[in-house]
Amino acid sequence: MARSLPKSSTSPSSSSNDTTTTTNNNNKPNAPMFGVDSNTQGGGVWAQTSSKREKLAELLTELKETGVDTGLKGMDALTDAAVGDERLDLDLVCGLGLLVQRVDGGFDGISSSSSVDDDDRMVFENNVINRSIEQSAKDATKKLFQLLQKSVSSSSSSSSSSEDGGEKHEGEWNKYKFEATMNEAIRILNEGILPKKLSEKPIAGSLDVSHPFCYLRQFVSDDNDSVADWSEKKDDNDSSNNNDSGMDLKMQQQIETLNDITSHAFTSSTILYRTLLLRSVAQTLLENWDKLTTITSGDIDRAAVSKVTLPSSSQRSTVNAQSIHDIFTAYATKSSRDWVQSWWKVIDADSDGLIDQEEMNTCVELTIQPVHLALRDVFDMAMEVCPVRTVGLGGEEEAMKRRAWFLMAGDDNVDMTPSESSTITAQQQPKLSWRNRRKELKARKILTKTFQSTLDRHFRDQVELPHRLRCIYAWAEKSHQDNKLDSILVDASEEWGAGAASAVMGRKRYVELEPKISYTEFREVQQRHFAHLDKIGGEIVTSFKEDIWLLQGKKRQNKELKRDCFLFLLGVSLIDMGIGMA
Repeated sequence: MARSLPKSSTSPSSSSNDTTTTTNNNNKPNAPMFGVDSNTQGGGVWAQTSSKREKLAELLTELKETGVDTGLKGMDALTDAAVGDERLDLDLVCGLGLLVQRVDGGFDGISSSSSVDDDDRMVFENNVINRSIEQSAKDATKKLFQLLQKSVSSSSSSSSSSEDGGEKHEGEWNKYKFEATMNEAIRILNEGILPKKLSEKPIAGSLDVSHPFCYLRQFVSDDNDSVADWSEKKDDNDSSNNNDSGMDLKMQQQIETLNDITSHAFTSSTILYRTLLLRSVAQTLLENWDKLTTITSGDIDRAAVSKVTLPSSSQRSTVNAQSIHDIFTAYATKSSRDWVQSWWKVIDADSDGLIDQEEMNTCVELTIQPVHLALRDVFDMAMEVCPVRTVGLGGEEEAMKRRAWFLMAGDDNVDMTPSESSTITAQQQPKLSWRNRRKELKARKILTKTFQSTLDRHFRDQVELPHRLRCIYAWAEKSHQDNKLDSILVDASEEWGAGAASAVMGRKRYVELEPKISYTEFREVQQRHFAHLDKIGGEIVTSFKEDIWLLQGKKRQNKELKRDCFLFLLGVSLIDMGIGMA
C-alpha cells in the first residue's frame, strides 16, 4: 500500500515549466506577497531577513549620508571606510578567502586537482619562505595515502580469501582497524603540519616571516582574475615591469622580489591548508564512528519485512575501506562539490546509491565539519606567526626594521633588495610595553572570538542548514517508491516496547516508510537552492568578513555617539554656567 507524499501548491515538479505560480488572494489586499529569489524560485518560502544584513544595510546608509558613493561599490564601501590598523583585519580576511577559494574549486569552476599539479610545478627563486614547511606537508600527505592504500589492500585480500555462503565481500574495516588507521593518520599528519610546537599561551609580537601564513594579508587578486591564475600573474607583472623604462631598476628588483615571496607563500599556504583538511577529515571520521555505522529505523523496518537479519545493536560492525580512502582523495585533490559525494558513499552501506533523509543530513554535516576544523587551525597558526597589529611589533618603525613590509600602510616604506630578502629569518620576540602588549592581545582575542562565532553560527543559523535540507528532500523527485510513502505492517517485538506477549501473539504495528534519495536527485535540487555547499570555506570566510564589517561599523557608531554626547553635555554645561552668571 502506497500513497503520495503531501506537497504544497508551490512545490517544484519535473515538468518543462520550472516557474512557480503563487496564488494571490484578491479578496485580501493585505495578504503576504512572496517575491521570486534564490530561495522561493523552486517553491520554497522562508524569510530573507537577517539581523546581520539589516545592520550592514544601516551602516551602508550612514556612509551614503556622508557622501560616499555606495551604489557603485555596494558592501565593499565598508572596506574603504576602515582606517588605520582596521585594514589589516580586512586584508587578513581577503587573503584567507583567496586561499579557501583555491581549495574549494574557485569561483570560476576550476578543478582543484589541476591546481595541485600547478603548485608542484611552481619554481621560486627566493629563500625567504621556509621550504621545509611545504615539503613536510607533502611528505606527510604521501605517507598518509601509502598508509591508506596498504590498509585497503590488506583488508581486501583478507576479506576476499574468506567466504560467507559462497559470496566474496569487498575490503571492510571493523571498529578496531578503523580507529587504529585514523589514529595513525592523525599522528603522521601532525608530524608534517607542526614541525614545531605552537605555544599554548598567546604571545604578543611573535613574527615568523619564514612561515607562509605570515603573508595572508598580501594575497590580493583582481575581481576579473581567477584564483588559479593568481599565483602565475607574477611572471606577466615582471615582464611588464621590465619593459617600463621609467621605473627605477632598484624598484623593479624590489617588486619582483616581493611578488616572488608572496606567490611562494600563497602556493605553500595552499598545500598546508590541504594537509590541515586531511587531518581534520581523520579527526572527523574518528569521532563519528557511530554516525557512520548507525542503521536507521527505516532500514530496520524494511529488513523486518524482507526477513533480513540485522545486528542486534542497530549498528553495522564494519565500514568500507575503499570509501574511506575516497574521502581523503576528495579532500586532497578535488573540489568541495565532490566532498559530499565521497561521504555519501561511506554512509550508503549497501552501495545502492540511496540513503534516508536522516542519513542525508548526517552526510552534509560531516562534509562541513572538517572545513570548520581546518579553518580554525589555519586561523590559529596565522595568529601565531604574525601579529594582528603593528603595535604588536612596537610600532611601524620597529616593523620596518624587522622587514615586516606586509604590515605597512603602503609600499613607500618598503626598502628591500633581493640580497636582503634572502637573509630574512624568524625574528625574536620584541620587548613590548604593557600597553602595547595589552592592545595586541586584546585585538587578537576579539578576532579569535569573532571567527569562532562565525564557525558556530553561519551554516546553522544564517544559512538555515536544517531547514534547507528538509526542503531539498521534500522537493527532490525521488524515484525510490515512486516518490510515495510506503505503508507496511511490521511484527511487534520486545525492542519496540510492546513486550514479549505482543510478539508471541503476533501483533503488528503500522509503519510509513519515506522514500530514499539518490545523490543525483539530491544534487539536482541542492545546486539550485543550497549552492553554499559548493563553496563551504568561501561561505565561512565571507560571513567572517561581514562580522568584521559589523565590528568596525559599531566602533564608528560608538565613537560618533560619544562625541555627540560630549558636545551635548558641554553645551548644556555652558548654558547652565551662563544662566548662573546672569
